[in-house]
Amino acid sequence: MLVFAYITTSCNAQNSPPKEILRELKKDKKNTEQEITKKIKNIPFETLEIEGHKVDIQNPDNEIIGNILVLPGWDFPRTDWCKNSDLCKKALAKGYRLILPEMGRSIYSADFYAETLVDWKKFPNKKWVVEQLIPYLQKERKIFIKKEKSFIVGLSTGGRGVALLSLALPEIWTACASLSGDFDQSLLPNDRLMIGYYGSYQKFKNRWLGEDNPLQQAKNFKTPIYLGHSKQDNIVPINQTQLFYEALKKNQPKLKVKLNLIDGGHDYKYWNKEVENILQFFGEF
Repeated sequence: MLVFAYITTSCNAQNSPPKEILRELKKDKKNTEQEITKKIKNIPFETLEIEGHKVDIQNPDNEIIGNILVLPGWDFPRTDWCKNSDLCKKALAKGYRLILPEMGRSIYSADFYAETLVDWKKFPNKKWVVEQLIPYLQKERKIFIKKEKSFIVGLSTGGRGVALLSLALPEIWTACASLSGDFDQSLLPNDRLMIGYYGSYQKFKNRWLGEDNPLQQAKNFKTPIYLGHSKQDNIVPINQTQLFYEALKKNQPKLKVKLNLIDGGHDYKYWNKEVENILQFFGEF
């Protein structure tokens, strides 16, 4: 009982699994490697630190039917989806394990550049997710492994992150969902977030139109996706989602792509309306 009580508290992981937890579990010779993995998986709530960035893992009370990587919007805390929408409550009730990374002011760029604002370089980017977060969880926690169903959901810049991570790791994801995302930054050449990461559009068009541009990469998109955007969004233009949808339908006519445009703003009042639709979409796979 003492070991289990310790496991349910937050844990800190750098480049290895929580050594204290593993040590305690391995003291009991009856614990096989399979049983140890199972017990770690059954931790209700856990906070890891992977290469300096915090990640919450929430496990359902019932059997795990899949994983959902939950991406927040610009400068939103990793807990924002759970506090301001029904996503976490409903997903956990259905049996999904949730992975919630702290992304800060990330636009999921492939890299940092000389032009990237110095203060923004401390936040994780796509490279961290692809090279640190996912490999760690696969190796040490057996999460996002091939035999499991795995999904991504994100809003605003997190919605953009959904598309970029789907492109980067298509072999992992069963399906994904993006709300209020921007998918072609070249249509927003004065966007301060993009300029802050890539430098000006005029000088660095290759960065704006290359691998970090989901619409330009539509021909390579392989993951079924739910796309949602509110009609009255005054932060991210609705045509960002409309054009991405059209590009996917043109380049990947056999891919399952669902578009839902409804009334609402760039806020949780709208995003929460989409929670049930997203979970229903994931349930089709």
